Amino acid sequence: MELKTVENIYNEIGLSLILPLKVYAETFITSKIHKYETENLFFEKKYNCFFEVFKRKIENIENEEDFEIEDDLMDWEFAIKNLEYWNEQLKRLG
Repeated sequence: MELKTVENIYNEIGLSLILPLKVYAETFITSKIHKYETENLFFEKKYNCFFEVFKRKIENIENEEDFEIEDDLMDWEFAIKNLEYWNEQLKRLG
């Protein structure tokens, strides 16, 4: 079935084709936000601080390498950036 056919059927019965698509997008985006919020909280509890504090602390360490901490920093930053991205997408939906 083509999109135009579905749109015509929705129009004939007085429904908006946009509403179910918006609800689906909101549900999808909300699940992404939850995922990255959970990751952020995990790291906040693990290191007992917020991301920016942790990042500054790690960047100021000299002559020392800790691969677990560096990996956590990258993973945490990835979660933060994705959280910002998905929150922005949710705002765009209105």
